[in-house]
Amino acid sequence: MSKMKLVLLEQDSYFIDMISSYIRTSDYAETFTMSVFTTKEQGFSYIGRTQELYILLVNESFMPLPELVFRQQHGCLILLSNTRVQADIVEYPVLCKYQPLNQLLSHIVSHFNEFTTSRMLKGNRSSEVIAVYSAVGGSGKTLAAVHLARELTFKGKRVFYLNFEQLPSPSWLKEAGAESENCFSRMLYYGKTDPRVQSAKVERYKRKHQAMGFDFFPGISDSAEMSEMTELDTESIIKAVLATGGYDCILLDLDSSLYPRTLASLKLSDSVLWLVIDDRIHLEKTMLQIRQLAEKEVLSAKEVSQKLRLVVNKYSGSMKNEVAALEFPVLGYLPYIPEWKAIGTMDVLQARGVFSESLAALSWLAARQQGGQSNVVG
Repeated sequence: MSKMKLVLLEQDSYFIDMISSYIRTSDYAETFTMSVFTTKEQGFSYIGRTQELYILLVNESFMPLPELVFRQQHGCLILLSNTRVQADIVEYPVLCKYQPLNQLLSHIVSHFNEFTTSRMLKGNRSSEVIAVYSAVGGSGKTLAAVHLARELTFKGKRVFYLNFEQLPSPSWLKEAGAESENCFSRMLYYGKTDPRVQSAKVERYKRKHQAMGFDFFPGISDSAEMSEMTELDTESIIKAVLATGGYDCILLDLDSSLYPRTLASLKLSDSVLWLVIDDRIHLEKTMLQIRQLAEKEVLSAKEVSQKLRLVVNKYSGSMKNEVAALEFPVLGYLPYIPEWKAIGTMDVLQARGVFSESLAALSWLAARQQGGQSNVVG
């Protein structure tokens, strides 16, 4: 993808240095080149003669803008304010420049993608969709999912985490410093009204988890909203993230019950990390669930053998039950962590220790850290 030119009209040298340095050293280096003008004469002269497509960022101190700015063909016009504003000016967004630079640039990309009549700005990464699932609740799916997302991020992969649980734990997102705005619900809304806008809004509503490093949509939908999610809704939001081209992996944290969103996720996934624990009833339900997936034609027999990766969680060093009865090889074992039995703070769960190391040691994960996919089990 060819880069988009950012044309910045700004007099604040500190802000200029900050945003220029950030673009050069972040993932946005793949998206933008930048030209900066500190005077009206220089900036408006460039605008008057350039023929290339660009995004124009103008500090409010340069207002009013001459007529030539509106006559010239450009990608979009965005105004930068020194203070937080409550509303945009007509069709031009007004962004406070004093906010995290990743969020500022996400707003810029989102606005351009929503209103452009040319190509959308997106990356060129090909994503693998990985679901973390178990037939029985309480198996440690979310813990495995977020630690897996962190391990992939730690190894240099760009990861997007999507939680499709009926009652997700708010502490994971609350501890991440996420705003009260329910971005997940907004993304669902755009998927029902305009899938193209939904793709553009990924940049607007995503946030980076401060402790774990992956991207996600902050906010938790209420139970009724999750219950109403259809397979089409689920497919839409996954494909919206895929369409950004910005991620190596999209990680889905699923409910045990076969809701429509769970079925859609299993169908769309390239791999399913299926957790089991050393419990007779649990293993029986796992085998029954695998059969039901085949009977419902959610996954064909070939897809089951290709996608499913069984992992024993809460492993204490020996097995009381024979996992061979599941008819699938076990990819690996994740240790039982006594400190996680009763949690006081999220710091305990987010710490990178023996559990994360066990995840990282899985041969299946090691292949992904090297940049390729593998059908090796075990």
